[in-house]
Amino acid sequence: MMTSLPSPGAQPGSSLVAIRGLSVRYEERQVLNRVDFTLQRGQSVLVVGASGSGKSTLAMVVAGLIPESVEAEIEGTIDRDPVLDKPGRVGYIFQDPESQFCQLTVGQEIAFGLENMRVDRSQMDPRIADALQAAHLAVSPSAYDLTLSGGMKQKLAIAAALAQNPEVVVFDEPTANLDPQGTAEVFHEIRRLQDSGRTLLVIEHKFLAFVDLLPQVVLIDRRGTVRAGGPTRQVMDEQWPWLVQEGLVPAWWKGISGAWGQPAALEALAAAHRPPEAPEAARPDLFEARGLRFAYGKRKAPQEVLHGLDFRIGAGEKLVIVGPNGSGKSTLLSLLAGLSKPSAGEMTRPVAREGMPVPVVLGFQNPEHQFVYERVADELADGYVGDEMPAKVAALLKQFGLEGYESHSPFSLSQGQKRRLAVAVMVKDDHLAYILDEPTFGQDARTQEAIVTQLEALNEQGRTVVITTHDMELAARFASRVMVLIAGDIAFDGPPEELFANTPLMERAHLLPESSPPFAQPAGEVAPDPATRGWSRFAEVSAAQKRSWMGQLNPSFKLIATMLAMGIAMFAANIPQAVALAALPLILLWVGAKLTPGQIAKRMAPFVIFFILYTWTLTAYSRVGPHTPVFYFLWYRLSWTGLDNGLVLAFRMLASVAFGVLFVSTTDLTDLIVSLSQNLQVSPRFSYGSLAGIRVFPLFEDEWRKIRQARQLRGKEGRFRMARIVTYALPLLSQAIRMGERVSIAMEARGFKGAAAQDPKARTYYREIPVCWGDGVYILAICAVSVAILVLIR
Repeated sequence: MMTSLPSPGAQPGSSLVAIRGLSVRYEERQVLNRVDFTLQRGQSVLVVGASGSGKSTLAMVVAGLIPESVEAEIEGTIDRDPVLDKPGRVGYIFQDPESQFCQLTVGQEIAFGLENMRVDRSQMDPRIADALQAAHLAVSPSAYDLTLSGGMKQKLAIAAALAQNPEVVVFDEPTANLDPQGTAEVFHEIRRLQDSGRTLLVIEHKFLAFVDLLPQVVLIDRRGTVRAGGPTRQVMDEQWPWLVQEGLVPAWWKGISGAWGQPAALEALAAAHRPPEAPEAARPDLFEARGLRFAYGKRKAPQEVLHGLDFRIGAGEKLVIVGPNGSGKSTLLSLLAGLSKPSAGEMTRPVAREGMPVPVVLGFQNPEHQFVYERVADELADGYVGDEMPAKVAALLKQFGLEGYESHSPFSLSQGQKRRLAVAVMVKDDHLAYILDEPTFGQDARTQEAIVTQLEALNEQGRTVVITTHDMELAARFASRVMVLIAGDIAFDGPPEELFANTPLMERAHLLPESSPPFAQPAGEVAPDPATRGWSRFAEVSAAQKRSWMGQLNPSFKLIATMLAMGIAMFAANIPQAVALAALPLILLWVGAKLTPGQIAKRMAPFVIFFILYTWTLTAYSRVGPHTPVFYFLWYRLSWTGLDNGLVLAFRMLASVAFGVLFVSTTDLTDLIVSLSQNLQVSPRFSYGSLAGIRVFPLFEDEWRKIRQARQLRGKEGRFRMARIVTYALPLLSQAIRMGERVSIAMEARGFKGAAAQDPKARTYYREIPVCWGDGVYILAICAVSVAILVLIR
């Protein structure tokens, strides 16, 4: 059935987007099929459909990202109001917030879109503050976005979109990573935007909560066609049997009206799914924690996220761990799986045994970390599958809604499909305990039911299942025991009915959809992600070096001086010249950068060791002729000529490296990137694109670790270190390419295209990087002193 969305009361010509007969096909699959859709100015539209039905594709067409930024084959017509082509007129909150960040700090991230819109610098800070308040994200604008929890990143993505004051706001699964109260805050923000007359397009699996919030709805079936559209409550009532049949609402939910997420309903749901009481034999403990603590940043200023936990988990239990974003749930799962070690206390867990080399398996929050092979069928078979599909693989494909995707790359699937595949890979083999981090997030009701059914079956076989979730209905239906974590402490541990009867505790743990006042996390209280260890040292210089006169120099001019000095150092022809040139940056590190001799030695030590070995190699292994002067050390015959050449080359390189260390030690990374465009007129596409790429560097250590852990859990780690390096390189490269593509699309969605991406003068800058006479003097002085050394020292 094909229909278009009616627009009651809309004036002729007031449509912002009109789509007729639209079909969209990616390289591997068709996602939309002859869709008609009209979005009127001021409308609020809910888009509902199964995972992979093309909802996000429709949203990207509305936003103008398809076909301009995302390659796809399209048929049909797309008419968009020209006003939407201006930077910032469409705000897009993507499904995965991590993939839309391109800056280092919260303030810079929000300001990026404002820069593309040419907003005056004086207006940026007030708009950043308003956006953070509107998104209920109470963190400092100087906080690093990588240190935010998943839910807080989602709120930052919303704040970045709202700061642009867009005409149309697209929410693509905005509550996927949020706890119930965070979800309620997004609902409040959507209502506020709707009241302000903003045009909204919302894609959401938790759509029942939007029935009375968004007046219009579009239903998309699994073939990518529009089944129905119109007033939300009317369409939902008419299409309720279809919604149940398609698996978009759970069969046990009685109609469109109900107290979704409220304590009384949750308590009744938990009681209804509680098995009859029966005497149980004593269960042996699989896990036991005594005084369990965990902290990030163990060397300096450790930040503890779990505080002395005591608990036991018995064989055959169904434990659900809930709590606010950033409360330590994912960290606890990593400890249970044995992938992290406690900072203090003890953790007892199952050990490998014959026939079961991996007794505990973990499903990561990011499903891509678990993929080992390049085809879906190979993932499920745990090895290459030929033309004949094994029966077990075919059954898993059908069970988890992945039929037709067996030859696709796991990384090309939608987020919901990746999650289903990751769960399927986990449960296909036998383990003592299955630990899953948000196993049903982003899934429609049918897939959630398939996942829950599979976990129930494993539990009936005596297996222990531990999951984290923000879905209280899932906790009510599945859990035999619920643990509530708040700020790294256990606030509750017991039957779900007791939790749902304790309304004050649920409010404190942000487990209710409507809590007042809106939750605001004190600025600076951010639970760090393990990927961010050492991030601040990578991204910025210390306060002392920032205040030094070297730190005050313009980064671009300092870069020019550094490159010239490194080039001049290569002309050193003898040892005195090379030593003098190497001494120059070392003196500047001490006097100009305010580093202590110990700090200088620590930074230079790896290079000095390398240069000593390099000099020894030339001294010991240079060709020795009949007239070559030599000397002896132990049993070595050494060449004076080789020593001389080695010292010259070593000090040349030492001078170059020292200038590089001087530059890195006194230059803020973001200041440098902004300065390149602001002061040297480098194309913003190059400079800001480089910053977006550099931003992910610290993530690679974490990605490497998680890939290694995933392969370890699947018995695919490999014995030899070099083999692991080669094996991990491909998924890391693939991840980098995919991340780059996503970030590029997100940057364009925030107006980084056309003149804003090509002409440095066609944008404004949140940071002002001044140029003064001292910057030119520094270049001249460095060059003059370096040349003087070459001329005067013979």
